[in-house]
Amino acid sequence: MRPTIVLTRPEGSQGALADRLTSEGWPVLVQPVIAIAPLDTLPEIPELGSDDVCLYVSSNAVSYGLPILAASNAVSGIRHLAVGERTAQALAEHGIEAITPERADSEGLLSLPALQAVQGRKVLIVKGEGGRGLLADVLRQRGADVHELPCYRRQPADVDCEQLCERLASPSALVFQAASGETLEYLSDLIARCGQPTLWQQPVVVPSARVAELAAERGWHRVVQAENAGDAAFIDALAALHTGDTVEVVAPRSEQIDLKTGDTPMSDASSSQSPSAPVSAQPARRADGLARFFALLAILLLAGAAAAGWTLLWPQWQTQVATASELRQQLSQIDAERDQLATQLSQQVETQLAQTAAQSSTALDARLAQAAAARTELDAEAQQLRARVDRLDIKLARLTATDRRAWLSNEAAFLVRLAAQRLMATRDVAVAQALLSNADALLAEADDPRLESARRAIAADRTALAAAPRVDSVGLYARFSALVGQAAALQVDVSPPNVSPQTTEHADWLDSAKAGWRAALAKLSNYLVVRRRDAEMARMMNPDWEALARQNLRMLLEQGQIAAMSANQPLYDTALARAKVFAQEFAGSDPTRVAAITEELDALAALTIAPELPDLLASRSALADAIRQLDGDVVEQAAEPSAVTD
Repeated sequence: MRPTIVLTRPEGSQGALADRLTSEGWPVLVQPVIAIAPLDTLPEIPELGSDDVCLYVSSNAVSYGLPILAASNAVSGIRHLAVGERTAQALAEHGIEAITPERADSEGLLSLPALQAVQGRKVLIVKGEGGRGLLADVLRQRGADVHELPCYRRQPADVDCEQLCERLASPSALVFQAASGETLEYLSDLIARCGQPTLWQQPVVVPSARVAELAAERGWHRVVQAENAGDAAFIDALAALHTGDTVEVVAPRSEQIDLKTGDTPMSDASSSQSPSAPVSAQPARRADGLARFFALLAILLLAGAAAAGWTLLWPQWQTQVATASELRQQLSQIDAERDQLATQLSQQVETQLAQTAAQSSTALDARLAQAAAARTELDAEAQQLRARVDRLDIKLARLTATDRRAWLSNEAAFLVRLAAQRLMATRDVAVAQALLSNADALLAEADDPRLESARRAIAADRTALAAAPRVDSVGLYARFSALVGQAAALQVDVSPPNVSPQTTEHADWLDSAKAGWRAALAKLSNYLVVRRRDAEMARMMNPDWEALARQNLRMLLEQGQIAAMSANQPLYDTALARAKVFAQEFAGSDPTRVAAITEELDALAALTIAPELPDLLASRSALADAIRQLDGDVVEQAAEPSAVTD
């Protein structure tokens, strides 16, 4: 049965390796023990030329450092070196061809020809925070101008140690991966916290001799050294470990173990003897007997040791197991107590916060009440100060510019009266607004507190005038002129004049009398015309009546036009109604034009030509009161010198 492979690389960097191991039948447990995080502050990047070198120590250096170099245009035109195949592949994904050493470590990089003659050349090492100090030291010794670009940092991953220990206790055999010294350190700390001695006896695969020595120092019993930190080297080491081929393993005491035979190599002294040296048969038989004796003695010693170990060590093992179980129970109890303590602390903190909030709210309400009371007192004092200032202003006005204010207020009163007259006579809202604005400007120039009520009244009247509807006098005049033109173009049928009845000769006198009577009626018809109001007008019109009808309709329309210009609403309505009735008398002779004239007359009749306008009485009254006060002050001021003289 194959052992479970525990992959410990940072999250996101071992997906391909895990998939390949799973496809080859290896049980895989992915447990990152190290995390990669970008650095907040970065050093200044030097300018690199064509002879300079950029060196990447890991695939993470490519992921975090290459965007920084690309942003500063420090990528093109220089040589790129990668520590291994994974790093070179990461560069190739960005279109950069890199040189890789045969040995994927610092020593392999330093052996590359590109890093031999580096005297006076710039070498930029893209790396993580810390680590790889050997590269910079050796390159500086060779005369290179070494710059480092740490662009990320390694930190312990957030691992649930208890859960990890439970997962590691299930498989019977494990193989740990430690691709760097920092990974090995974090992994060793987690194994030590698990408290399972058997985990230290499981194999750990490391990428170099330096990491292997570090693993032996930390207490690992079986340390397998791969060729490098790449995936292929790790898989080759696993295959050799599984099949029993010889793989170099570093033991705690620097002894070499052959995984195929399980024996330790011979010493130099014994190995220096030639295997082909001639040996006699008798010494061989003696050696064979001695070998059997020593073998039997070794078996007996091993059996005794096993019995002694069973007798002595088994109780100790059971004691350790019981102690470990007791420690686990204690840890569980400590965790429960910790959770309980955290809950109690949380409740206490919440209670204290609620009490603090209540106290703060009460104190804030008290302060707000105090502030409100203080504000009320300040408002009262401010009111008193304003009254005092008003009195001082009045007194100052009496002493300084009383005559000028009276003159300005009287001029404003004249303008208000003029505005009222314009509204009454011509209903000219625009002129009235202008006059009120000038009156308010004069009162503002007077700057007297006693004129404030007058200014408020003027402001109210100005607002009322602004809201009053506007009458389009020019438009009304034009519409009536158009109607007058249409009335002049009305078509009227004219009937021929009455024909006198023909007289006939009769023999008798009665016929002569009738003929004379008819002649008299015919003569009288030239001076007297009798007309029925319900008859059609066109049947009894002659050219004189046609002119009279046109003139009558025109006079009615002009009367409505004059009423619109003078804002005489009753006359306006009466003229339009009579014009409409008179125009309908012509409907039989010119129906189309009469319909158009009637429609326009109805539209004009719907208009209000005399909307209600303010009478400005409030402004005039308030201004008159203010002027009376000013005049009274003038009298008092005129009387004060005489009183002083007395």
